Amino acid sequence: MNLTDNLKKVADIINNNNNFVIFTHLYPDGDAIGSSIAFYKMLINLGKEACIVCDSEMPYQYQFLPYLNKVRKSLPDIFFENKYIALFLDCADVKRAKPDLKKIKENAIFIINIDHHLSNTNFGDINIVDSSRSATAEIVFILFDEFFKKYIDKETSESLYTGILTDTGKFQYSNTTKEVHKIISSLLEYDINSSHIYSSIYECEPVNRFKLLELVLKRIKFTDGEKLIYSYILEKDFLKLNLPFSSNDGIIELLRAVKDIKVAALFKEIGLHLYKISLRASNNGVNVANIASYFGGGGHKMAAAYTAQGKLKKIVADLSEAIGKNC
Repeated sequence: MNLTDNLKKVADIINNNNNFVIFTHLYPDGDAIGSSIAFYKMLINLGKEACIVCDSEMPYQYQFLPYLNKVRKSLPDIFFENKYIALFLDCADVKRAKPDLKKIKENAIFIINIDHHLSNTNFGDINIVDSSRSATAEIVFILFDEFFKKYIDKETSESLYTGILTDTGKFQYSNTTKEVHKIISSLLEYDINSSHIYSSIYECEPVNRFKLLELVLKRIKFTDGEKLIYSYILEKDFLKLNLPFSSNDGIIELLRAVKDIKVAALFKEIGLHLYKISLRASNNGVNVANIASYFGGGGHKMAAAYTAQGKLKKIVADLSEAIGKNC
């Protein structure tokens, strides 16, 4: 079944049902949040009941988005009493959202999985996974534009714009296709303020974030004959500087910018000897999604992530070994 047929199936499900729960992954980025809020607003415009569930703090960079305060950390009790459609957005593996899957399956009429990650495990009853798309927000736009165009408004548009803006690296990555520019042109027709969106995400940093950046730059190391550049952030760094976890967003791109480096990695402590590792490739000859998959993670060819337990020195050594096998 092609993309259009699958989207038509989802559109029919939306039209024929009233209760929806939107899930996205923990530590959400702009695409996860933007897609979720856009879908939430579209469902509200259609007269449906909906909620968004994400058991994480919401990054301060996206506080400008409408309905961010509607994101719940757990499923409301009312949704355990009614059948609903479960929508997973930008979530390559259901484990990344960490929901109570047993309870969801007991009450969900359908589980719909919409994503653009090549590593998606196709866990849904309906899977719309297209890794050629720049962002999940791009796929969501295609659905809306094809089947619910008259219900698209400024708030859905600015949310989708946010998802595409961030997942294309401010329209700089190779996934910025001509189709992306066509979609952005369509979104701009809804009178969204693109400069406000940009400045809210990239130009409203707290002073202490620069102190965090200073720590990261001081800790930079190179390994494997300069194939890998990496640094790390500890839980106590966030606490000492009174910064949320989301304040690390974008720092890895600075590491990625170093000439002749093949892989950039940022290790972020999220628990006792537990790290979330972000990977970036500096050239098309390296597929960091393959590297992340060794450790149970995934993502895209140029950007991926995984989680690892253990001492930082050992985790770095394991990554270095995996890079050596792929570079």
